[in-house]
Order: sequence, then C-alpha cells, then structure tokens
Amino acid sequence: MSGMWWARGRNTLRRRRRHVLVLAALTGGALWMIVQSWRSGQTFRGDLYLNIGAALIMTLLTYVVLNPLFRELQTVSIIEHPRLDRDALIERVANCREAVAILETFTSMLEGPYTNRFLSALRVALANGATVRVLLLDPDSPAVRLRAEELRRSDAAIAIMNNLFHFGRLQQQLPPASRSRLRVRLYSTAPSVQMYRWDDKAYISFFPVSGKTFDAQQIEAFVNTPLGEFVDDRFTELWETAPVRDLDSCLSLQLCLRQDGRDLETCEARYVRVDGTWYIAGSDLVRNVARHGLAGLSVVLQRPEAAGQTFALGEADELEPGIYHRALQLFRAKYGLDHRDDTENQVIFNLVGPAALPTRAAA
Repeated sequence: MSGMWWARGRNTLRRRRRHVLVLAALTGGALWMIVQSWRSGQTFRGDLYLNIGAALIMTLLTYVVLNPLFRELQTVSIIEHPRLDRDALIERVANCREAVAILETFTSMLEGPYTNRFLSALRVALANGATVRVLLLDPDSPAVRLRAEELRRSDAAIAIMNNLFHFGRLQQQLPPASRSRLRVRLYSTAPSVQMYRWDDKAYISFFPVSGKTFDAQQIEAFVNTPLGEFVDDRFTELWETAPVRDLDSCLSLQLCLRQDGRDLETCEARYVRVDGTWYIAGSDLVRNVARHGLAGLSVVLQRPEAAGQTFALGEADELEPGIYHRALQLFRAKYGLDHRDDTENQVIFNLVGPAALPTRAAA
C-alpha cells in the first residue's frame, strides 16, 4: 500500500514540477531579497530589496490562490465527443511541442486512409521537439485475446503487429535527434482505458464491453484535471512496468548461438510469439545456421522474460499447417513481408525445449 501511495505522490510531483519550480523560485527570491534588505539597513538599496521581496511574496500568494481557480476552469472545459475525431487529432498532434502519448490495444490511426497523415503528424511533432510515447498491448498476452473477443475482431494481434511495422518504418526515416524521442513499449495487462494525448490535453475513452474505442464516446480534457490525472497515472504505471521497453526490442531479438556447450556468436533475428512459443527468422540467423550447422545447435535469448533459458534450434520437413500459417501471418504484418521477399527472410524456426524436436519451414 505504501508503495502505491509513493508512486502516486511521485507522479503528482512529476506532473506539477513546473508549479513546484515556480513556487520554489518565488519563495527563494523573496527570502533572498528580504535577507539582503536586512543586511543593507536603512539605505536606498535596502528599501529596494525590501520592496522587491514584498512584491515577490504578493506574487507567490496570488499564484497559490489563482492556480486552483484555473484548474477548476480547465475541469469545467471538458468536452464530450460522440466518437474519436481523427482529423482533429491529426491536426493537434502535428502542432505538438512537448508530448504525445498513446495508450491503446492498437491504434486505428495506422489503418486505412489515416495512416500516412497520422505518421506525417508524428514526424512533424518529433521535428518540433515533442517526445512521442506509445503503449500497445502485447500481441501474445492473454489480455489481447480477451480484447479481441470484446472487439469481435479475430485479427487484433495482426493489427498490433502492423502498428509495430509502421512505427519501425517511421523510426528508420527519422533523423537521429528525433529517433530517440520516438518510444514504443508493449504492456500485458488490460488498461480498460484509451488515451490520445497532445501536450496538455487528451482524448480519453473507456473500453466498451463490445465495439471499438474510436467509435465510443470520447472525453476531451486537460491532463491536469482529476480525470486526466487518473488516466495519466494509469499510463505511467503501465509504461514503467511494461516488459518490452523499447521499439528495437519490439522488432528484433538478440540471441546467442551455442553448439556442444560452447558459445559461438551473437546474432539478431526477427521474431513473433504464438501461444508462448517463439518463432524466429532473418537472413543473419540463416547465415549463422548455414555456417555452423544444426547439429547440437542451441539458442539463448538475451531477453528479461526469457533470461537463462536455453532452447533447441533445429528443422523438420514442415510445421503444423495451422500454426505455421499463423506465424507467417504475424511475420508479414510485423515486418511488411510479402511473397516477393527473399526466401532467407521467410525461413521460420521455432524454439523449443531440448526434449522436443524444433521445426522449420519456408514461406
């Protein structure tokens, strides 16, 4: 319980750090002026210090009194919308200077006719100096299967993978200064709320029992209102506990190859997960397998969720058709693969315990 209150207090302090800095600056300035007035005595300089110190104290008191009133006015300015206004959201994101935050199962802003416009808006916001943080639901978590049932959409995991593809492509197109401010993480617990934030305002919606959030009623509110703070706290909690903590980890897997108990080398692979099983692919992996052979080859994943686990890597004539088709679907959505891609990038290995026979198939 004490940890929860500590986290809430820290989040409140973080949100209001500007207010704290203003109060500290006014208080410090007033005290310094009064001390200097006392040291200077009955002189012109002493009177000047005293007058400035008194003015700073009046400013401090005015700020303390008026700031809650402004907060109340912002609460009154909450606007209800029948659904997500995508055109307005794109415009407001493009005008951002500080922060963009998205909390969703997957964002439909990267589907259909809105995709290019929304990516362009994110690109402009990043160029303006804004930090973009995105939280998407882990496509292999139990929560995504539950959410898919609520949405009555069987391809929720495919939609998340497609989101990752677009964010990955955007990251590659950004200059280095902007690239570090595009941050994507995967969370694994149901949030029950959707948020699209631009600077100090956000669209907020609670997940309907059935249906999509962008078709549900949206609340437009300032982030420092009670409702905005509630959702922002939820975003921060999910952000800090997300198991996959950066876009590179969402898109690539670092693994160490071993053979006969000896470490060979580290390579990078593309990956998806289906019902907890890892499926990996990529030209770097294929080259290493061709170089060392599959006999006695094993893999250690350099991931927190699989720390210390060793998997066998091998091949068979074919995967079970249904599982293979699902893994291939996810690979194509996540990495933009199609039938024209080279065979190396569509060779899929699955990782299993040493007692079972791993498999491989080509797309």
